Amino acid sequence: MARSIRCILALIISTVLGIGVIQYLAYPTLLQYDRFANVMNRFGYTKETLILFVVLSCWLLYLQIEFRRFSIIYLYLFYSVYLFLLFVVLFAKAPEYHTFNGDLFDFLVWDRGTLIEALLNLVYFIPLGGLYGLRANWLEFGLISLLTITGIETIQYVFYIGTFSVSDILLNFLGCLVGYSICLVLRKYMDKNVVQKRTS
Repeated sequence: MARSIRCILALIISTVLGIGVIQYLAYPTLLQYDRFANVMNRFGYTKETLILFVVLSCWLLYLQIEFRRFSIIYLYLFYSVYLFLLFVVLFAKAPEYHTFNGDLFDFLVWDRGTLIEALLNLVYFIPLGGLYGLRANWLEFGLISLLTITGIETIQYVFYIGTFSVSDILLNFLGCLVGYSICLVLRKYMDKNVVQKRTS
């Protein structure tokens, strides 16, 4: 009974989180870009679809933690959709231009839009850090993360689809670090429970 209540509460929390992140953070930010606004206006349920993705991703993740068993199918499906959305956000939002921004802390201004975009730049990369946490050690994680993020920034600059921003590298790396750390904690939790089951 207690597990059922926890699962229902997790669904409610996931729903609140999904609505909050998409409705009040991600969607308004994406609408600031003409390309995204045009694409999202073609499909009337873009916002609802994104909310559903976040809600189901969070809730199904919780269920796997609750039942102490990860599904490879969940990981494949989640990362297939996540990587597609990340690609769209990174490479399809800007018109044809390229600039270089060497200011490491340009997001530290009292501007709501800038701070929200900085927060999203961090949040977008949390799942990627979690993916690296499945196999990579700390050194491998740091190297792979920095190479991936720097590569993304370089592609945006070279192909005239965005800005090479040092602050984006910092924020993206911090997001990866958060995801990697969460993954390590979850792995220890799951391994601990497996050991306890075997010894009991």
